[in-house]
Amino acid sequence: MSFYMITYGLTQIEELYIGRTEEEAVANARGLIDQWPEYAAISDDEIIELAKADELEFDLIKIHSLWPGENLDYKQLINIYESQQGG
Repeated sequence: MSFYMITYGLTQIEELYIGRTEEEAVANARGLIDQWPEYAAISDDEIIELAKADELEFDLIKIHSLWPGENLDYKQLINIYESQQGG
């Protein structure tokens, strides 16, 4: 099982959004994504393609773990991310 996480931050994660699918994660992160005018006008599918090409200011990461639920706190999500990234 897996889910997706969108993270943003220059030196540490400042914003984090999750979704069961890439599309759901992008939809949940639209408040962040739309802060860049060049991304606000493009579709969720295009955002996913740009993320896969590593051409965005934020990251879309596949997390190989069970869905943590909607109400998991930020610190727990950071811990899941760090354990996945080996840090």
